[in-house]
Amino acid sequence: MCSAFAPLATTSTTTQRQTSSTFRVNDSLLVGARRQEGSSLSMSESEKKKKSGLDEKMRNKLLTESIAPWRTVRLFFYFSLGLGAFIGGMITLAGTIAAITQARPDVDLNTEYVNLAIDFGAVAVFAFLAKWDLDRQGELEEGVLENIEKKKGRKVVGRAMREREQLLGTLSLAIQVSADGATREAPVREIQAAARQHMILVAGPKKACRDALIGANLLKMDFAMSNVLVVPYETDADDLDLQSKPIGTGFGDGRPMYETQAYVAKPVGEGWDDYIAAEIKDAVEQSGEQAREEGIAVVVANDGKVLRRGIGKVPWRQMVEQLEATAKE
Repeated sequence: MCSAFAPLATTSTTTQRQTSSTFRVNDSLLVGARRQEGSSLSMSESEKKKKSGLDEKMRNKLLTESIAPWRTVRLFFYFSLGLGAFIGGMITLAGTIAAITQARPDVDLNTEYVNLAIDFGAVAVFAFLAKWDLDRQGELEEGVLENIEKKKGRKVVGRAMREREQLLGTLSLAIQVSADGATREAPVREIQAAARQHMILVAGPKKACRDALIGANLLKMDFAMSNVLVVPYETDADDLDLQSKPIGTGFGDGRPMYETQAYVAKPVGEGWDDYIAAEIKDAVEQSGEQAREEGIAVVVANDGKVLRRGIGKVPWRQMVEQLEATAKE
């Protein structure tokens, strides 16, 4: 899974979309978003422009020049040599015309024809090279502008992710508090503050959630010892499906065992639909439409900070080990 669904950019320039269900990770966007906190976020565009002394167009041009510093030198030589060849060709052309009109019978026409071909051939070559280099410069400028826009977009997504971290803390979960299946509802922030529990949220179609819970069931002792809650959220479940799934583990509970484990919590209350929709929207933008089919996972430490975001099959053991390491820091 990837931490910020970047392109899976890996942020990068072009997102490489993989069709396998392996857990793909990219923490660059989330880390970069955190580093942008502070004065850099509060600085207005006019203050940035005043501080740098350059407008955005000039900065982009200088950035392009720094990527290809010899292009200007090459263009200078193309122009100089091409101009010299053109002047030489015009002089040769005048001599050729003089020879044809018998004004200068001492001029060898065959030699003049060869010189004309060489001069104007050189002009054509240098013109072609200059156009090729200018086209490459235009492509580079477009690439630079595209990367800048992507960087701005990642900053916007990063700010939205940080805002969602705060929203996630206000959402409620139903957790089991006794062996007989009794449950208690509480906001995520209170659960994490009181019990210091980590949380792994898995959202996606029923199949993706089922596969994730089956995988988690194989490590249920690790979840119990590591104080980790698993929160499945089925994106294709309707209200009737949700009402038909009891939370407890009484005699009327026909759910499979992997759904009734003590570490499995149920999202309750309002706000979850909007939160999950925003997370999936970012995932689709970064990873493509397969994010809706494979499902997403959000790994949240017990201090409320999101450690990873991603799509595909969750490597549960790796996630548990990372959460344990985070708790020890």
